[in-house]
Amino acid sequence: MNLFETMRLTEGEIPRLAYHKARILNSAKQLSIPLTEVQWEAYLDEIKRQYPKGTYRLKVMADESGELTYQCVDLPDKKAFTAQAQLMCMDYPKWQYINKTSHREHVSHLHETDVVLYYNSQGKVLEFDIGNVLIKEQDQYYTPSYDHDFLKGCMRAQLLDEGKAVVRDYTIDELREKLEAHEAELFLINSLREVAEIQINL
Repeated sequence: MNLFETMRLTEGEIPRLAYHKARILNSAKQLSIPLTEVQWEAYLDEIKRQYPKGTYRLKVMADESGELTYQCVDLPDKKAFTAQAQLMCMDYPKWQYINKTSHREHVSHLHETDVVLYYNSQGKVLEFDIGNVLIKEQDQYYTPSYDHDFLKGCMRAQLLDEGKAVVRDYTIDELREKLEAHEAELFLINSLREVAEIQINL
């Protein structure tokens, strides 16, 4: 099993780096992976020095021994994603839903659309398979409440900390009605793409 963070590397800098560090170190502690703050910071500093120009998709992985590896590739210019809604399977251990690990079976799908919007058995909208949910309604941005039922993203955390989004739950039926009535807009947020438009078939 690996822990990992997928980050945007632009002109030698990583936005929300403090959020990524906090998340992976917290997960390492939960899962008894010997990864230290000093080790993480030194590794990221070296990567930033190697890529001073351009925009990249950077994935940094920590294995069960705490050893770090990375992949760095050009970031495609993709502004919008197609999506469909799907019930989240809750048969996996809790740690799998709330930590970013290589065990991602709970959000696997057939890729009939770019991404999938997941909801639980009570109808609560949870997350996309590659990011969190942002809903715009009446000039306000909302994101679902966290109850150890999805992965808290770094972009979501920043928007909440800056007061640019507030917590509010939607059911999938309510969201469907509001989207069909053009009373709401749906976005995917993650630290890599930041805010992306969603074209969803509900």
